[in-house]
Amino acid sequence: MSSTKPTAADAVARYQEIRPRLPEAVFPKTSIQRENLAALCDDIDCFVLDGFGVLNIGDDTVPGAVDRVNQLRAMGKQVRVLTNGATFPATTTRAKYQKWGMEFDAAEVISSRDALAVALKEQQTLRWGFSALPASQLETLVPNAVLLAEDAAVYDGCDGFVLLGVGAWTPERQALLETSLSKNRRPVLVGNPDLVAPHPGRLSQEPGWFAHKLEDENLATPAFYGKPFDNAFELVRDTLDGIKPERIAMVGDTLHTDILGGAQAGWKTVLITDHGLLKGMDVEKAIVESGIRPDYILPTT
Repeated sequence: MSSTKPTAADAVARYQEIRPRLPEAVFPKTSIQRENLAALCDDIDCFVLDGFGVLNIGDDTVPGAVDRVNQLRAMGKQVRVLTNGATFPATTTRAKYQKWGMEFDAAEVISSRDALAVALKEQQTLRWGFSALPASQLETLVPNAVLLAEDAAVYDGCDGFVLLGVGAWTPERQALLETSLSKNRRPVLVGNPDLVAPHPGRLSQEPGWFAHKLEDENLATPAFYGKPFDNAFELVRDTLDGIKPERIAMVGDTLHTDILGGAQAGWKTVLITDHGLLKGMDVEKAIVESGIRPDYILPTT
């Protein structure tokens, strides 16, 4: 990956640069301030929670998140997780939450990887080159998956590329991908549209960061799977029965993925400010400059 670590300000500015490539949505004129999610229970029947920045930061849970999830359930509310974490199947994500004391069944944790899997079902015969970790269980997505590394011939032999995770991605691998695409333009699918993800004391660059670079250089027109694109929200809708869109809330820490995505789905939106991307920033300024306004602003889950 890039040796330059992006700051939150860098990430927000970059999200603004790519804004024309993201969905359109309608936003409220003002945001309502509340203390935590429990204060919204009169208005919301289903809470759809982002992972990073809402439930956890890196390998640590957000303070109070476990108790809040359990409290919402005790109050009779539906709870879902919708994450852009695509490196591992949702079963791995569920096991992580279970270890932390948050119990979710198979229908309650949906990832951008799941939306990608739907698209790949129609393209099983192609030879897909993946940016991913060796442990990413690529065989659960396509039978002929190729793990991209340092061999230029492997890139040139692929029918298309999937940016799934970039934990092992390097500038050299990005350059090999760009060179191969410059010689032969092919499909690029993105299993995680995020530009960055929050970790203690730093932000990591995510697949969306590298995908948009390809589009900047006119090497590909990537297809994105996950927030803010509706393909991920459709999977959540499939698990809900009879809940009106205005009684569903997307809860997240990022304006251009969680809040924009929830708004384009017709849901209420809740921005968490103290734990994720916008921690320490002028939140109102970021909202005004982006034109993406949540229905509610909360300091924590």
